[in-house]
Amino acid sequence: MRKQTRRSRRTLASALATVFVLLGGAFLFALAAAPRAVSAAQQVKPAAEKAPDLKSFTGTWKASFQGEVFAILILKEKGGDLTGTLNNFDISLDKEGNLAPGTHKDQGDAPLLNVRFKSGALYFVAIQKDQYNPSTEWKFVPTSAQEAELTQLIDNQPYATNGVPAKPIRMLREHAKP
Repeated sequence: MRKQTRRSRRTLASALATVFVLLGGAFLFALAAAPRAVSAAQQVKPAAEKAPDLKSFTGTWKASFQGEVFAILILKEKGGDLTGTLNNFDISLDKEGNLAPGTHKDQGDAPLLNVRFKSGALYFVAIQKDQYNPSTEWKFVPTSAQEAELTQLIDNQPYATNGVPAKPIRMLREHAKP
C-alpha cells in the first residue's frame, strides 16, 4: 500500500507540474500577443503618397551604349495617371556593374504595368519578350529636366550579377519636336 501511495503522489505531482507548465505557457503567450494586438489596433494607415508632378516624368527617354540607342521609355499622362511602354532590350554588365558589350536593342515594346510612385521614384513592371522569363521590375528617377536613371530591380533591390549590383542606366529625354 505504501508503494501505491508514493506512486499516487508522484502521479499527482507530475499532473500538477504539467498543469502549471501549460498555464504558464498560455499566460506567456497571452502576454506576448497582447501588445501586438494593441499596437496593431493603434496603427494608423499612412496617407497615400502624393504623386509627383507627372510633367517631370512624361516624354520619350533614351539610353545609349557605345553610341547606339538600346532602351526607349515612353511615358504619357492619361487621365491623371502615367502610362507608357519600354522597348525590349538586353543588357550585359562588366565586373563593376557597368554596361558592357552585348547590351543591345531588341524587337518589340512592352506596356508598363503596376505603375506607382514611391519616394519620388516611378516603379513599374514590364513583361519580357520571352514569355517564359519573369516580368521585370524597374525604378525610374528623373535627376534633372533632361536626365534620368533607370534601374532594374529584383525583389526591390538593384539587379546584381556575381554579387555586384548593376549601376543605373543613364537616360536622356528626347527634345520635343516643334
